Amino acid sequence: MLMKMKTPLNTNSGRVNTNADRAISAQLLSLLVCPLTLSGLIYDKERDQLVSLQAGLSYPIKGQVPIMLEEAGEPLTDGARAHYTKTPPPPPKKEG
Repeated sequence: MLMKMKTPLNTNSGRVNTNADRAISAQLLSLLVCPLTLSGLIYDKERDQLVSLQAGLSYPIKGQVPIMLEEAGEPLTDGARAHYTKTPPPPPKKEG
């Protein structure tokens, strides 16, 4: 199925494209799942990525195309996980 983009990525109008112009449709988001866990994803519009909390990975979005490959997933840091779950990160581990 082909999806028509609302705003072309390269326009000659001189207008600067923002992340809002390239937002992924809600319909597409409702269909996407993590390729590893088959769980739902969180869309981070600011960072242009999809986040799987169960897999602990974030998947990039390049030109309105989510790159849903295990190799493309970036591990979530404790801080990023806390940001998405709204819980504080675990305390640092004590050595010794």
